[in-house]
Amino acid sequence: MKINISDLTWDRFIYPRCNKSQKTITAYIEALSIGAKFPSIKIQKVFNYTDANGNKSMEAIIILDGIHRWSAFTEKGIKEITAGEFKDKPIDYEENKISLLLESAECNTSHGDRLSSSDKKRIARDIALSDPECRYTESSLAEKLGVSQQTVNAWISDIRARQRTNRASIIIRLSRLGWTQEKIAETTKMTQGRVAQIINNTSFGKINNLVAQGRNMEYIASHYNMELALAWALRLEGKTDQEKFKELGWGLRTWDQWNFNECDERFGDDWPGRIPAQLVAHTLFYFTKPGDLVLDPMAGGGVVPDVCLAFERKCHAFDLAPSDSRPEIEYHHWDPQKGTWPVTKKPDLIFFDPPYYTKKAKEYEEKANANTPSISSYTKEDYERFFKNFFTLAHKNVKPATTLAFLNADWRDFESTPALEVKSCKSITIFDYHRLLSETGWEIIHRIECPLSSERLTGNMVQNMQDKRILGTIGRTLLIAKKVLTQT
Repeated sequence: MKINISDLTWDRFIYPRCNKSQKTITAYIEALSIGAKFPSIKIQKVFNYTDANGNKSMEAIIILDGIHRWSAFTEKGIKEITAGEFKDKPIDYEENKISLLLESAECNTSHGDRLSSSDKKRIARDIALSDPECRYTESSLAEKLGVSQQTVNAWISDIRARQRTNRASIIIRLSRLGWTQEKIAETTKMTQGRVAQIINNTSFGKINNLVAQGRNMEYIASHYNMELALAWALRLEGKTDQEKFKELGWGLRTWDQWNFNECDERFGDDWPGRIPAQLVAHTLFYFTKPGDLVLDPMAGGGVVPDVCLAFERKCHAFDLAPSDSRPEIEYHHWDPQKGTWPVTKKPDLIFFDPPYYTKKAKEYEEKANANTPSISSYTKEDYERFFKNFFTLAHKNVKPATTLAFLNADWRDFESTPALEVKSCKSITIFDYHRLLSETGWEIIHRIECPLSSERLTGNMVQNMQDKRILGTIGRTLLIAKKVLTQT
């Protein structure tokens, strides 16, 4: 069929060479000038395509074979070219990128400018990097690229080795956090038998040897292609909680005031409202024991599951906007009025660190949407109603011995308002949370002060506050509550 030259797209990912050959294009233009005929190019209609300007959900006709012919026709000013289709119906570009690349590569191994060995190697490595599940085997790549399987093995063996280690580390991580093999298999798209094999046979026994050689934990995590938190968990395995605090360089606080000014970068991702890992570790030390199950309803950047991993606690974590790099954090939009509780096993501890009223509203809104809004966008009435409903729902779904650790802070409109002019309708304090917990069947047994650092405020900000008699807030409180069996 004839197709307009201007309707065709040269897709750089699908193109199997590093660059076009201007020499070939010039030769084709000269051939066209003397009336030469060329075979049809090969095309494919696609949807779900992102164009060069970043526009998504586009339809396009991409060239699989014949870039040099198309370029020659274009430079010659010819408006149409003969084309044949790979598939007779439009296909999803994102789901078929690799198969389209392989089809293009196979076409270029049999005619025209043949693919060089370096081009074939680059294609094999690009596909391997984008295919961690190994759907494209070495033999299938070899067949498409017109080389031996041994050649493909040599090209991509290092990539496959890293991927195997990375898959193993993900599976080990989920298993240590208390996930069933069935659920891990479903999440990682592997068979349950293969998951069991990895859990039972994977060994990271050389970690202590590397430590003895003076290697730091960042090197060890990179060496095994695993997250730093898992590397620490493997190093600390079998030690007592006190020994783990010492190994991590954390002082163990004996009193009910925990001052941690900085977050430990080893645990959790950069996230709005990120909390210090030391604070979580102290909560685990005093209110759980190894093997206990912790529920984190709003996990954010994963500090709680990371610390649970290091301290050998199980953890079920949820968030409104989980990161793709954190398979242990599952998506869940908490709407307590609907009564949905996503956990089947009853936790020993709920560590609840929700948004502090409107404090991080802008940052949280960027991770939410209209259908699943962040609670930081709620009015004070809706915000309090959410917590009352959540505490009631939690009380209903936990066991009698469950502990609730609730971290929050007073939040007032203090940044521009003198202390005498602060209005309660624009504020929420730890007393409000205390009241809501008591009303829903929870008894406060400890109040632990975990103050925020004042260093986040610049000298100019402090001077402005003093000039306007604004009283700042650096207080933050961890309320520890137990379930009341009979409410009065």
